[in-house]
Amino acid sequence: MIKLTTENTQRAIERCKQLKPKVRFVADRTFNVESANNANVYQVRFDVQNGEKFGICECKASERGLVCYHLIAGATANIYRQSLKRNN
Repeated sequence: MIKLTTENTQRAIERCKQLKPKVRFVADRTFNVESANNANVYQVRFDVQNGEKFGICECKASERGLVCYHLIAGATANIYRQSLKRNN
């Protein structure tokens, strides 16, 4: 899994804002994100360990240890879902 930090997510956040990929909930902290470039759908998963946030995507960028826009799209949905759970 890739540690998600302010520094390593900035470029992916900007790309995600431009592309606006579709995200679908699969299970707790797991989402499917549609590629903006082709028909591929990538599964992204998230975890929190000792207060640090981690994520992984099935795409080639993530395989190389890079934060991709799929992770950011999924993270946005994950943050929203987790906030709903805390408020209930």
